[in-house]
Amino acid sequence: MLVRRLALSATCGAALAVAAIAPAHQQAAASAAPSAESLAQFAAGTDQGTAERGTAERGNTVSRAAERTAPPAVGQSAIPVREVTPAEPPAAPQPTAPAPTMAPAKAATPAKPKAPAQPALPVIPGLDIYQRENAQTIVDVGRAMGIDERGQIIAVATALQESRLYNLYVAVDHDSLGLFQQRPSTGWGTPAEITTPSYAARAFYNRLLDTTSDWGCLTCAAQRVQGSAFPDAYAAQEWLATTIVDAFYKN
Repeated sequence: MLVRRLALSATCGAALAVAAIAPAHQQAAASAAPSAESLAQFAAGTDQGTAERGTAERGNTVSRAAERTAPPAVGQSAIPVREVTPAEPPAAPQPTAPAPTMAPAKAATPAKPKAPAQPALPVIPGLDIYQRENAQTIVDVGRAMGIDERGQIIAVATALQESRLYNLYVAVDHDSLGLFQQRPSTGWGTPAEITTPSYAARAFYNRLLDTTSDWGCLTCAAQRVQGSAFPDAYAAQEWLATTIVDAFYKN
């Protein structure tokens, strides 16, 4: 019984203690809980403080930037000047090959006038082409020198007797050469000149012109020029020589 009273007394004491403590705790919580007005004032203060701290921080940043940037010298711009690296000079232009130019068209070269065709050699019985060519040379040189047909006949007859109208390059009597067997040792010319048909014919005519009075006698005229050991032999060639010269005039 006593025990239950003591337990009951303890329980009641504990309840009273709790009841006493609760109002005090509620009073403390009420006093600790902030009012709406105080919260608004606290928020305003907090915002103002944050703003002041932000301004201060920006001021500090500007100050630190100002400390890092040296003030410009007197007369210089405050704008910082960037150091410009000079650009590399442009490469020299490479020479280019000149464009090919069209060569001017060459003027047409006028055609050279053709030499007049030489008349065909007449056909003379008993004479080959070489003999006819040499006979033509004797006649042509006589015409160029103004020698008439009689003088040409005397020249052709003399050449027929001396060489048969062949140009002799090898001496057959002493040093006699050419169409007329003219001798270099007696002043007719050099071997090269004497063996040139046109030269030999001209040399003969030059001396024949000194015997015009004897042209009526073929043997007489030819002998005075040639000085042959057989003077009568020339007369035997007169008929053939006349036929040859007439053939060239008729051609």
